[in-house]
Amino acid sequence: MNNSNIDARNSIDRWTVLRAFLLIAVATACFALSQTAQAVSPAPDGGYAGNNTAEGDGALLNLTTGTVNTANGYYALSSNTTGDGNTATGTFALESNTTGFANTANGVQALLGNTTGVHNTATGYQALALNTTGNSNTATGTGALQLNTTGFSNTATGLNALLSNKTGYENSANGMGALFSNTTGWYNTATGANALASSTTGAGNTADGHEALFSNTTGFSNTASGVNALRSNTTGDSNTASGDAALYSNTTGLENAATGRNALYNNTTGGLNVADGVNALTSNTTGSFNTAAGTSALLNNTTGSVNVAAGVDALFNNTTGHHNIAYGRGALSSNTSGAFNIGLGDLAGDLLTTGDNNIDIGNEGVANESNTIRIGNSAVHTAAFIAGINGVDKGSGNPVFIDGNGQLGTGSAAGVGFVPGSLLFLTAGSPAPASGFTKIGTTVQNIKDLSGRPLSITLDVYKKN
Repeated sequence: MNNSNIDARNSIDRWTVLRAFLLIAVATACFALSQTAQAVSPAPDGGYAGNNTAEGDGALLNLTTGTVNTANGYYALSSNTTGDGNTATGTFALESNTTGFANTANGVQALLGNTTGVHNTATGYQALALNTTGNSNTATGTGALQLNTTGFSNTATGLNALLSNKTGYENSANGMGALFSNTTGWYNTATGANALASSTTGAGNTADGHEALFSNTTGFSNTASGVNALRSNTTGDSNTASGDAALYSNTTGLENAATGRNALYNNTTGGLNVADGVNALTSNTTGSFNTAAGTSALLNNTTGSVNVAAGVDALFNNTTGHHNIAYGRGALSSNTSGAFNIGLGDLAGDLLTTGDNNIDIGNEGVANESNTIRIGNSAVHTAAFIAGINGVDKGSGNPVFIDGNGQLGTGSAAGVGFVPGSLLFLTAGSPAPASGFTKIGTTVQNIKDLSGRPLSITLDVYKKN
């Protein structure tokens, strides 16, 4: 085709006319659509009177005077009559609601059975599905608070969290299966997968960690923080466990406190124990009234009771011993079944094994001895200062002597091995020693007391015959 003869001006004029025609056509169409839209009642996209919105077969089917509701899904909010401010998204979401208000359901059958409950929020398949009149519940996750009927102020976040709750109230579950079996319990807080999973009617429990307080059924006022902390507890009350597997085996024991990994791990029925430190009292089963502070303190104790151990490895090997007190690293660490022993200081009494009624202060003690007091180490300590002795006249008693082994004792001055000519000094006025000594005079000694003040004492001098 030869275009050399086309008049450019004519082409432009034709385009201008065509454009004008198109604009008129579009304007006419828009006007027609506008007239049609204004004529439709109800408006498209589910807009109804009272600021209600419905999308889906049966959505808001029975609405009468309710306002500001939004239903999006098959039979969502289909029973609602006068309830206001509800939002339902999903098949059968809030399907039974009649007069309940300010509820939000997001998921298939979420808040399905709710009738008059208010201020509930359910997100997930069958979340809060059976709730009827419960108020102020929040469920996030498939099956969360699924069986709740009248319980109120519960919060569940996670797959099947608080799934079995019916009438329990003010519980908080955060994690898959957390508080899974709770039915009527209240004031429980569970954070972590399967935390407090078996609890049914227990109240006032706090579990923070994977399967913490997992087996608890009716126990109350327990606090568990750490993976598997108080995992086996069933009916025990008022226990506190902080640390991985702390109080792991406890079932019915009461009022125990464990802080540290594996602290009181094997405790089952023992009560009123306190363990503070990794592996502290870890072998204890039924022993009660024990206190252990320090890594591995009272580690092997099983049934021993009323022991106090403070320090790393203090009373480490004690199994059945009772009423022992150990303060210091390794204090009384070898004791197994001894009772009423006291060890004070680093490794104090650590050689003691089975003896009773010993007091070892700064001394390692001796295996199997009983009724003995040992203070200090003769290889280290070269002087002893004890207040309350100097200047106190106890002349009616026997003199005190120290034998070659360092043991204190009393006895007659005549029988302690004085060689002839040796001198014996006694406080002036004291009874004369037994026969074999002759008094040869008195002497005045100028000394200083413990505070450094000068002091003069008068002594009677006796000579061995």
